[in-house]
Amino acid sequence: MSARTKPWDVIIVGGGPAGISAATVLTRSRRSVVIIDEGNQRNLRSHGLHNFITRDGILPPDFLRLATEELSHYPVNFVRSYAKKAAKIDDGFLVTDSSGENFLAKKLLLCTGVTDTIPDVPGMRELWGCAVFHCPFCDGYECKDEPIGLYAQKKNGYGMAIALKHLSKKVTLFTDGAFYLKPFQKKALEDQGINVVTRRVARLLYDHTTLHGVELTNGAQFKCAAVFTHHGLRVNRILVDQLGCLCTKKGEAITNRHQQTNVPGVYVAGDASIDMHFAVVAAAEGVKAAVTVHNDLLQEENREALKLKDK
Repeated sequence: MSARTKPWDVIIVGGGPAGISAATVLTRSRRSVVIIDEGNQRNLRSHGLHNFITRDGILPPDFLRLATEELSHYPVNFVRSYAKKAAKIDDGFLVTDSSGENFLAKKLLLCTGVTDTIPDVPGMRELWGCAVFHCPFCDGYECKDEPIGLYAQKKNGYGMAIALKHLSKKVTLFTDGAFYLKPFQKKALEDQGINVVTRRVARLLYDHTTLHGVELTNGAQFKCAAVFTHHGLRVNRILVDQLGCLCTKKGEAITNRHQQTNVPGVYVAGDASIDMHFAVVAAAEGVKAAVTVHNDLLQEENREALKLKDK
């Protein structure tokens, strides 16, 4: 068991925008909070966080540094570790981290996020976050009017290709040997002037963090200043599954509008729940979850006080 003798009010797993926002609300409501976070946020390699007012373009590590510095003014315990097990026990929840330390709390908020599936193409992983992206809303503006590539082999890239055309007149869809486009989709892409390349992709051509183009297995090269991918992601749902929370077919935790799951006392906020994957949305969900957690605790404490009074 943790060195703390009494259980925490809340354990928060995940120290990204959702987790830190929730911790801020909870500690300001005089709740005892511990955050368990391994420091492997999804967007750490991004060249800038966007669509978050007052913080547009900030590097994600700098954003997290500012957030944790603000949080350090409050009595929140921050544990840099990986939470590998979670279980419901009689008086709350027990979370065990990778070092074997146990943490006990009355409520559990999971902000575990997702992990992007990076295509197994030379150059993709090396340029991830600086010239290879997954979200046009987050990184498209910086590529406007430049030649843009879209790598979509596992999933149909038709919709994203149309969206990217709004940013640039020069868009190329690389299917890497996949033939999934329907006739009407081929026609629509052709009408939009979007080039479709079905031959297999060999590698990305780059220098340090600068992308120059995409090379095919036959040696043909296509100039690209950025490549977007439509390759899927994996929800970090190990703890969600251990606790028996209901999920969608894609693995996202099913919550109500207060971020409550089907398991009483378990809440999910951020990318691991069903909503848009934006830092600002994750932060807002963290706030919603925190308010709900605090109110749920108030109700339980009030019921306990009434029981004691009646005795």
